[in-house]
Formats: sequence, structure tokens, C-alpha cells
Amino acid sequence: MDIKLLEDFVCLARLESFTAAALERHITQSALSRRIKALENWLDTKLINRDSKNFNLTLEGRVFISEAEVILRRLYNAREAVHSIHNSQELEITVAAPNTIAETVFLDWAKRLEEKFGNIYIQLISEKLTDCVDLFTQGKVDYLFCYGHDMLNLPIAQNKFSSITVGKDFLIPVSIPDQNNKPVHCLPGNAMKPLPYVAYEHESIFGQAVDQLVQDISHSCFLSRRYENTYSHTLKTMVREGLGIAWLPESIVQLDFESGKLCRAGDEHWDIEFYVKLFHHHSNESSTKIPVLETSLEMAKAFNQ
Repeated sequence: MDIKLLEDFVCLARLESFTAAALERHITQSALSRRIKALENWLDTKLINRDSKNFNLTLEGRVFISEAEVILRRLYNAREAVHSIHNSQELEITVAAPNTIAETVFLDWAKRLEEKFGNIYIQLISEKLTDCVDLFTQGKVDYLFCYGHDMLNLPIAQNKFSSITVGKDFLIPVSIPDQNNKPVHCLPGNAMKPLPYVAYEHESIFGQAVDQLVQDISHSCFLSRRYENTYSHTLKTMVREGLGIAWLPESIVQLDFESGKLCRAGDEHWDIEFYVKLFHHHSNESSTKIPVLETSLEMAKAFNQ
């Protein structure tokens, strides 16, 4: 598939106008329409609601837009990594981090490094946790950010690597609000009408944590598993569309709570605490990597105070 089709769709979704998007993309409106149609044919689904007088994405289009943005960001990052020419004096490191951490804790960590050392080049690989772990254990990246939980085993031999706890997050149950700012889907639900549940894959660390929680007798609830996906941002899009309840990292829903787009679907009794860990190879304790580790330790100390 041509990357331009994704760029066209993202541009159109952002501007909500074929005319404006065609101007920005420097093509005719009919050409843009043909490209969007080609993308729809490739996906075998409709992305634009053409029966509406106003511009509207279909449900599939609203879910796909977040995925398209992630795909483009990864491609742009890969292109930048290939074509960038670095000064030999710059500190250069590679980091793997799941998407949620890449958009939150990693950003704070990277800013701290820049403030302290100035010239630094970071190649960030943002994938699902299992892929990030594979890259790290195979020695293809210097550092790994991941979530940790006391009751769950991380998919990594922790005795072979060093780690620092640099932050924490909470998985919290969320729903869209009703007109009275109350959750449309509220825990624990009932047997006659189970809550529609938007879930992580069972084998993922978040999926395991939620499965463990709802199997606990003290957290008995009634859920009907409707949708499943690997990525938190995709689950959040589904919840915002009213498709059900999901446990999402607090770090990515704070702004949605403040704007009233999402709300809690249960009190803190239903929250799951996670630590954010930074793993590094023992061999990284070299002169070129020590500054990074020192900054990470400073960040860990600030977190623990």
C-alpha cells in the first residue's frame, strides 16, 4: 500500500474537508477522493460516511485514524533514523518502549537528558511490550521501558539485566459519561445485563492484571467481552465511541477526564497499580552510557521521595 494513502486520510480527518485537504496535499479533489476510495478498498471497509451532509468518519474510520497516525509516526521515525547524520561527539542511544510509556514517562526522561547533556540522539522504537522485550534481550536496543507489577512476572529474565523504577501508573476503569456526568457503564454491572467490555489481549501484562482482578472474589463483576486489542490508545478510542468499559492507564486519560469525554467507571477499589521500570544491559555501564544512567537514577530518586 502507498504511504500517501495514509497521509491523505490523516490529513482529511484532521481538516474534515475534501477541499481543504486537497489543497494541502497539492492534488485535485477528485484525485483525493479516488485515493481515499483506494484505501477503503484495501481495508475492505468504509472510512467516510458519504450519506451525511456534514463530514463524518464512520466508526471504522474513527478507530482506524489513531492506528494510521501511529503507523505514519513510526515510518517517519524510521526515515529520520536512516537519514540523520550525527556528530561523533553526540551521545547516541536506542530505546524501546510500549506506546503508552513512549507518550508519557519516556518524554519526561528524554527532556531531563536534553536539559543536562544538550546534544543527544535517541532512537525510540515504540511497539507492544513483547516486541520491545525481544529487541532488548537480543541486544538491539540499549534501554527498555516497561510496566511492572508485584503479582505478575515480566516477560524478561530480570536477573540478567539491571533495572531502575522511574515512575508509576494506574490502570483505572473508564466509560463515557451520560448527561449527568455519570458513567454509562458502571461497575460492577449485573448478571441480567453484563457491561460491554473492551479488553486487552489475555496474554498481555495489562490483560493478565485485569483478568486477575476480576477473578478476585472481592472484585466480582459482570462483563461481556466485546472487543480486544493490544494498544491502549485504540481501546480508548473504542471507549470514547461508547463501545464499552475498559481499564486504561491513568496517564493517557487524564485530559479526557478534564474535558468530560471520559469518566471513571468505578471507584479506586478497581484500580491496578503498575510501576514503570527502565532496564539496561550491564555492559551499558560504560563511559558513554553513564550519564544516561545517572539521570535515570536522579529521576528514580525524585519519584521515590
